[in-house]
Amino acid sequence: MLFNSATFLVFFTVVLALYAALRGTPARKVLLLVASYLFYAHWDWRYLGLLLFSTGMDFLIAARMFRAEGRRRRLWLCITLASNLGILAVFKYGNFALANLAAFVPALSAHLEAHGPPLPVAIPIGISFYTFQSLSYTLDVYLRRSAPTRSLLDFALYVAFFPQLVAGPIVRSTEFIPQTAHLSSPRAEEVAAGIQRFILGLFKKVVLADHAALFVDRVFTDPGGHAGLLLLGATYAFALQIYLDFSAYTDMAIGVARAFNVRLPENFDAPYLATSITDFWRRWHISLSSWLRDYLYIPLGGSRRGPGRTYVNLLLTMLLGGLWHGAAWTFLLWGAYHGTLLALERRFPLLRGSEVQGPLERTLRTIVTLHLVCLGWIFFRAGSLENVGTFLARLFSAWEAPGEGAQVALAWSGALLALILLQLVGRHRDLFPRLWARAPAVLQGAALAAILLFVAVYRVSENAFIYFQF
Repeated sequence: MLFNSATFLVFFTVVLALYAALRGTPARKVLLLVASYLFYAHWDWRYLGLLLFSTGMDFLIAARMFRAEGRRRRLWLCITLASNLGILAVFKYGNFALANLAAFVPALSAHLEAHGPPLPVAIPIGISFYTFQSLSYTLDVYLRRSAPTRSLLDFALYVAFFPQLVAGPIVRSTEFIPQTAHLSSPRAEEVAAGIQRFILGLFKKVVLADHAALFVDRVFTDPGGHAGLLLLGATYAFALQIYLDFSAYTDMAIGVARAFNVRLPENFDAPYLATSITDFWRRWHISLSSWLRDYLYIPLGGSRRGPGRTYVNLLLTMLLGGLWHGAAWTFLLWGAYHGTLLALERRFPLLRGSEVQGPLERTLRTIVTLHLVCLGWIFFRAGSLENVGTFLARLFSAWEAPGEGAQVALAWSGALLALILLQLVGRHRDLFPRLWARAPAVLQGAALAAILLFVAVYRVSENAFIYFQF
């Protein structure tokens, strides 16, 4: 059930109407939980059992872990880690591991060729997101950062809340569960603000991201059949697409949740204004980067065990962050690339630019960082190591005379620059929210109507969001 589908709009309207009609927090919690399970089952009801198992397991383990001490406490930690990461490994990485192992074991290779992969090809949607979210709860209990909730209903709703179930943001239990202690009736101003945010996300997804995808898919599918300037244009276009697509989902998730009086955290902070790769990861997919920092990088030792260990920890964290995105060598390469850049910035503080910067230096750093990020997006999007090699070889060698390719590259680089300038202006003292709040209601309504008209006219199709595959 895609956010950008008519089915979801009907679903959301019905759930919101029932939510408004019910009285009392328990009834509203039950409604939201049932709606969340129906939302997830709509994708594939067979994987609903996996979500239920993960929820019940972590709820029970956290309760026992909280009361335990010493070795027994560490034993419960090992069980929750093995269970959550084991489920993720089997369903998301099992076939990938077997396919790579088959390259060294002829008998396994022959078996796979004859019978195909032993596990379902379709990865349970949202498994990476809800697994990390549920795991953060048990880890916080182990680290004594929070006490476990006594309510299975509260915990189940925390894991399965449908606005952010499939693609985040990854929410901490200490942020979410207190908000559900008292679920009041929908307030008109909150519903209106939520719908406005949803419509903005819908526009970014349907009118902008999906149209960029038409060009991106054509070029990245066959990089060997295109010249360097078109590949450069496709690189800029994908940088636009992935930001607009993923931030659109976040906008829509935040908007839907707000209608139910639940505030989800922001997941982006103008990432293409970053002045270093370190700065980029403070702005991009904030809920994942903070999760990796708090539950992986710091437990590995962070920067507390000397420079050498710090570089290793950064590289390991980003390698696993790349692998989190998918079972492919290209994601590992992307993670290794970012881990190496982060380690270099830690080794040479001048690269990180932590000192006060003037406008010129900041602009130059932003341009360099943007192009380093765009180079990394090639690894992320290419689909195979062979395509990465072909893409890079032709990008830096197969340049043609100015013509259609140059026009396309110029157009997409101009679009990316426009996005950056829009982010720069929009960050100036929250300019856009303040202007919107001061606009008359009639003007706001006309603007939203115009956006919906654009969505209806320029809709490509009901394309899934990029991060649904993770």
